[in-house]
Amino acid sequence: MARPVDIAIVSLGTTLGWRRGDEALAAQIEAAGASCELRPMRLGAARHLQRSMALTDLVQALAARRAAHGVDARAVIYSSITAALLQPSRHPHAIRFDTIAALNRPGIGGAWQRRREPSVLRGADLLLPMSEPAAAAAAEAVGGTPRQVVLPTALASPAAPAADAPDATAYAANPEKRGLDVLVEAWRAAAPEHARLTVSGIDRQTALRWLRQRGVAPPPAGVEFAGVLDRERWTALVAGSRVYLSAARYEDWGVAQMEALVSGTPLVTVPTPGPNAALPLARQLAPQLVAADSTAPALAASLRAGLELDDSARAAYAHAARALTAPFSDAALRALVADQVVPPLLEGR
Repeated sequence: MARPVDIAIVSLGTTLGWRRGDEALAAQIEAAGASCELRPMRLGAARHLQRSMALTDLVQALAARRAAHGVDARAVIYSSITAALLQPSRHPHAIRFDTIAALNRPGIGGAWQRRREPSVLRGADLLLPMSEPAAAAAAEAVGGTPRQVVLPTALASPAAPAADAPDATAYAANPEKRGLDVLVEAWRAAAPEHARLTVSGIDRQTALRWLRQRGVAPPPAGVEFAGVLDRERWTALVAGSRVYLSAARYEDWGVAQMEALVSGTPLVTVPTPGPNAALPLARQLAPQLVAADSTAPALAASLRAGLELDDSARAAYAHAARALTAPFSDAALRALVADQVVPPLLEGR
């Protein structure tokens, strides 16, 4: 009879960032000497039922329950609170999350998730929030001090800058959440003549249609909507750009911004709410590059300041940014997983 795997990760994998994060965690667990199995959910035909926040979470929670069915493991990590919402009680298990439903599921669309969440959090043997704000929110939700280890997403090593990198890069796969309208208007107001901006995650036709629906004029020449780029190409563009620009309306953690900081690229951003790991670092590095508010004029003022940084200021920013993001390296997180995540799950310590 085959021996059970040490730890199984039940993964929603609804975004590229989550999929990469789960793959990195599995590798970190195996580096600690434990065997690990990644169990992704499969939506199948139920994918078409995702028509509202409440229904989407229900469909995904049920898919995660199916993914966990029959798993033979000494311990389980549910990747996201949604993945854990409808799981049967089993121990030991941990829940890894970037935020909680109490923060990012407002209104009637998040009602059942918010009601269910406190008991799900209390039932876990270990919580693995990705940031200190997420940990604080979880403690408030359960009304106590749960056993938690802050476990961020591992960030890749800096890429070599692309020789053809634009002046600025941005990401807008979800144009509403990423504030594409604010971003375009800020660029229109602040970008010098002939400056170039590359926006990944969305193609030009989709972007222009979305902007038109919101009454925003097409962006000026020099703005490229590059669609989905492979990771190597994208990180090289970010590393070579003068600034990374963000107008996000909410961030659960801020992977794209954190990757920009790892590359040493100055982060120009609105003060995005949420358990946003990048925002406090951006303020520490260069407060003038964090807009006073989330409007296009405020972001434009910070964008001008970012584009005007000279080479010595950019070099100093890059050096400080890489030092601040060192705790998010794969090597640092492998040590954390080996010391504080695997032993409690497998040894009850």
